[in-house]
Amino acid sequence: MVYLCSSASARTIVIDALGAADRMAAMSDVAPRQSWAMFEQWPATYYTNAVQIEPGRSFLIRFALDAVPAGQRITHAELIVPVTWYSGTDVRFYLWRLLADWGAGACHLYRKALPEKVPWTIPGARGGSSDRATRPSAVVRLYEAAAENVINVTEDVELWYTGAAPNNGWIFTVEDPATFVRFQSPTYDGVQTWKLRITYEPQ
Repeated sequence: MVYLCSSASARTIVIDALGAADRMAAMSDVAPRQSWAMFEQWPATYYTNAVQIEPGRSFLIRFALDAVPAGQRITHAELIVPVTWYSGTDVRFYLWRLLADWGAGACHLYRKALPEKVPWTIPGARGGSSDRATRPSAVVRLYEAAAENVINVTEDVELWYTGAAPNNGWIFTVEDPATFVRFQSPTYDGVQTWKLRITYEPQ
């Protein structure tokens, strides 16, 4: 779904997971061949009704940018994600721009399983300059649960829109031990709460 608003020559659109998220995967080192090993309600039983990241477990999502017309300049972009709970001390999650192409069957071991298996450089997409950017796009510290977190992703969206880098989306990780972060699921009740807000103007 796309929402529009405008000011002078600039225009802002808001796209959500329902209308624009065309790739998702949930990877876990304890279920290395599963493409959705996310919220483990019981041992080896995973549900799609929540997204929970923790050390060894990460979430991948890509938003298509087709709603932005050609010939524009990206002036600002924000990724809005709905955190519902977290645990640990000084909890933070990391957002990284993915460099490697990934798709059907993406899991901890492979970035693609079809038409043939293609492994990550390092399992879990942790291969630095091969799998993901060498520095995170954002490090988000959490201070309250059940909150929308707004992340400035202008640089990433501009790179993708201009074609300076392929749009392979982001990977969410937790790097600190004994912590987890839980989000509403973009495949369930959070489908319209995962949003990308983009402001652009004619070049």
